[in-house]
Amino acid sequence: MIITNPNTLNFEKSLNKIIQDINEWFNKNLLSLNLDKTHFIHFVTKKSSLIDFNIIHGNKKIVNVYNTKFLGLTLDNTLSSRTHTDTIIPKLSSASFALRVVKLFLSLD
Repeated sequence: MIITNPNTLNFEKSLNKIIQDINEWFNKNLLSLNLDKTHFIHFVTKKSSLIDFNIIHGNKKIVNVYNTKFLGLTLDNTLSSRTHTDTIIPKLSSASFALRVVKLFLSLD
């Protein structure tokens, strides 16, 4: 979900209200929201600064993270590809090494 509001106080209030509404919907549909696995990212530009938000549901605070893995992509709060690249380089390197080693034992056919 994406929420925007230029006023930080109104943003925090509306965000907490939306989290409460989402949890009510989950409860009505016999689902549960796992707050231990729930977090949020505050996206920023190079010119803007991070604002500390307190998003609380029940007695648990929803944690602000700077990067997260979503559908196989590692997203960070500036939407740069650097974090994702740093994550997949070791995997690609080991796959490349495995292909180089196996290449010696396989025919071209």
